[in-house]
Amino acid sequence: MTVLQELIGDQSLAVWIVLGAIGFLLTWKGANVIESTTSKISDHFGVSQAVQGGLIVAAATSFPELAIIVISVLVLGDFGVGAGAIIGTALFNILVIPAAVAITSGDTTTTQGIVYRDAIFYMVAVLALFGVIALGVLGTDGREFARISPQMGVGLLVLYGVYVILLVGGKSGASGEKKTESTNVPKQTALFAAGLAVVLVGVESMVGMTIEVSETLNAPPFLISVTVLSAMSSFPDLLVGVKMGEAGDKRAAVANVFGTNTFNLVAALPIGVILAGGVSIGFLTSVPLMLFLFYTTLIVVVLSATNFEITTEEGYLFLAMYVAFLGWMTTEALGVTALLTEEALRTIVG
Repeated sequence: MTVLQELIGDQSLAVWIVLGAIGFLLTWKGANVIESTTSKISDHFGVSQAVQGGLIVAAATSFPELAIIVISVLVLGDFGVGAGAIIGTALFNILVIPAAVAITSGDTTTTQGIVYRDAIFYMVAVLALFGVIALGVLGTDGREFARISPQMGVGLLVLYGVYVILLVGGKSGASGEKKTESTNVPKQTALFAAGLAVVLVGVESMVGMTIEVSETLNAPPFLISVTVLSAMSSFPDLLVGVKMGEAGDKRAAVANVFGTNTFNLVAALPIGVILAGGVSIGFLTSVPLMLFLFYTTLIVVVLSATNFEITTEEGYLFLAMYVAFLGWMTTEALGVTALLTEEALRTIVG
């Protein structure tokens, strides 16, 4: 039970949907403040635009997902809610954001650096997470569940550290541009902290709504989290990407997608594992989802490497793939398909 659920007690689903919508707006506004302040502070210290887009802004816009992980582990004691949001966010980001940029701003040019560093490393992150889950089976009595230890979480964090080194080492740390306007760093730092607080409040409300919707529909919280909660928490990333595309910085928008997803999978998710002191997850649930994530990522990377651009037509293809994912999750929730077993879904616990 979340803090908000304890405060207001039993309420109708309609009330929780309204509260979830309010939480979504708070998360959106708070994330905007975080993104704006981190960019201004980075500019003040001369951080390059490449490092800002792929690392700093990516981590900043991923704070809602990190907050979901922390709340799901420390407040709910249910790692599945956070894990579902992370996986759903990864799919939303990799499919919907490049599609939105290409559709709204036209064909999007990529670069060798984006494809051969950011995109390929993200694929490595996906495979590393899959490998950790597979290794987790060795610590259990059967094949249905996998135990991910805090040490495995630390290993994934080390992988993210390697990505940071590659990103910073591959680009100049200084922007090389003279500042036209000074930045009030204490003020921006205070706004940054306020943004974090607003996002935490908003995420708490959205997580509460997710639990209530799950109970009302008698569906596993994981399914609601991997679809509804992930889309709501990823909306700020979508706006940042579209804004970058309309400003003529389409390549930074694509780089931000890979940087955000890398942070979520090998930084935010491991932090949740460490905070929980290790988690057990349904292996039969993770395999089809991770395979879907891997192959969709592979398609995006291959198309991005083709002439180093994402065309508008490819953008529509990405959207169709995401709609197919939502359809699959809907059939799972309704019991039409059973690739994600009911038993495994209900045992993604901390």
